Amino acid sequence: GARAVARQAAIAAPAIATAWSQRVEQAAAAKDAIGARAARLVTPGSTIFLDASSSALCLARRLMDDPPNELTLVTSSPAIAYEMQAEPVHVVVTPGELDQHMKMIAGRWTVEFVSQLNFDVAFVSAAGLTLKEGLTTSRRPLADVVNAARAAAKRTIALIDASKFGRASLLTIMRADDPDLIITDSALPADVADAYDAAGVHLETLSTKEAA
Repeated sequence: GARAVARQAAIAAPAIATAWSQRVEQAAAAKDAIGARAARLVTPGSTIFLDASSSALCLARRLMDDPPNELTLVTSSPAIAYEMQAEPVHVVVTPGELDQHMKMIAGRWTVEFVSQLNFDVAFVSAAGLTLKEGLTTSRRPLADVVNAARAAAKRTIALIDASKFGRASLLTIMRADDPDLIITDSALPADVADAYDAAGVHLETLSTKEAA
């Protein structure tokens, strides 16, 4: 009857692309390789922060493959909170307001909560990266949360795939040389990597083998 037709139509309808799904799909292989490298920097017993980026989601998925014991993972990402299925990992989700477009939790409550914590490492990302503008975003609430996490962390590691280099968005989150390490994939041209090294940016470019 009518219900069966409606069901079939719903099954046949293509998935509607959202801003979040598009971000997850962009440079997916590069983000996965970056996440795999970043996962090796997470030690048992540590406390880490993961922002609401698709790159941080890739890191979270890699951590689920081989979860470090007694790891505390704090995140402003509803996607990471939903997907994280690893018994040794203690997951803490920040309070705050949900940005449906960006799939992130942000706002004053989030910043105040994150500011009270202590992290061994904050893993963050950005919409773009240039030597002049640094790590950038179009969203002020995102920048506020990332900077609160950076201030509360012993180390900040930025996960930036090669497609974001040379791209600048509305607001600067931090300078290019502020992260203790920037991990990128093998698609970054050697001359661009050299320019960042010369500017004092701590950049690690994955080898072709690591990115495969």
